[in-house]
Amino acid sequence: MSVVEHVVLIHGTWGRGNHFHEARAAFEARGFVVHTPTLRHHELPLEEGSAQIATLSLTDYVDDLVKVCESLDSPPLILGHSLGGLLAQLVAARTPHAGLIAVCPAPAAGIFAMYPSMSRLFLSHYLQPRPWTKPLRPTWKKFHVGGRITQTPEDSRALYEDLVCESGRAYCEMAFPQLDRRKASRVDYANISGPVLIFAGTEDLTVVPAVCRAAAAKYPNATYQEILNADHMLLFGNVLQTTMTHIDDWLVANHLNSPATTP
Repeated sequence: MSVVEHVVLIHGTWGRGNHFHEARAAFEARGFVVHTPTLRHHELPLEEGSAQIATLSLTDYVDDLVKVCESLDSPPLILGHSLGGLLAQLVAARTPHAGLIAVCPAPAAGIFAMYPSMSRLFLSHYLQPRPWTKPLRPTWKKFHVGGRITQTPEDSRALYEDLVCESGRAYCEMAFPQLDRRKASRVDYANISGPVLIFAGTEDLTVVPAVCRAAAAKYPNATYQEILNADHMLLFGNVLQTTMTHIDDWLVANHLNSPATTP
């Protein structure tokens, strides 16, 4: 058995670290020291940060997150949601970690993602001139499709009001990896040797389960878990308890103890 002290939670598109207040509390209740970094410039108000965020690369995000992980006194459990799920894999490939959890992860290079519901969400961004220079702006229609089952409209609306823009460049790096000479969305799977847990929601239209299954298939040591009747927001609201139960089981199965369970 090994004891894991730190958990790093990586938020997704349009988000901020403080949006993980429910997940933070759940991990803290298990004795973990929880870190919820906010991606570069995402702390700024939506309009103020839009131009600065627009041209950031996935690699910019990963560089910052690697520094967070390497500042800790022991390898953390790295967990990411959505875009953060891809970032978590990219970070884990570059720094020591106790384990990796990707919740509804955005597709890495080499994973087919042109599913109708996913294409409809972001196609309008790519139809602009030079979309890699433009911020990806949140809209209620695009955001609420991710939480239409697991969140009340009131909870979704409250979270929506605190969203920020996302990087158009990062989205182009994900959508067109064959055109990206830096290969920013390519995960070096061979460098991730610890236990891996990949989640999907069976009703997720933002990152469909097929993408999550394909991500799990990249790892010989991955556990894949679909949550029934759930959408994209598996770390929020009432479904969080179900997600945490699966994480608890996975920690035990992989001999990873939280401080609270250490004799």
